[in-house]
Amino acid sequence: MKKLIVAAALVAALPVAAQDRVLKYDMDGDRKVSYEELTTKCEVRQSLFNTADKNSDGYLDNSEMRTARAYLFNKCNKE
Repeated sequence: MKKLIVAAALVAALPVAAQDRVLKYDMDGDRKVSYEELTTKCEVRQSLFNTADKNSDGYLDNSEMRTARAYLFNKCNKE
């Protein structure tokens, strides 16, 4: 039973972690991150940002930021 509770807590925490990342970079409070907002704290190429922006709307949302973690945020040295 303890393992089930711990597993449920970990799964429930995953979206919060992504939300925390959005909040960290979201300067204007719109709950998404533009390239300009990201580059205030990170040095990343526009092409990496564009790869992470799956729907090509010019912003990263929670889902895109979770997916981008491996290749975008590992390049971010100022986190």
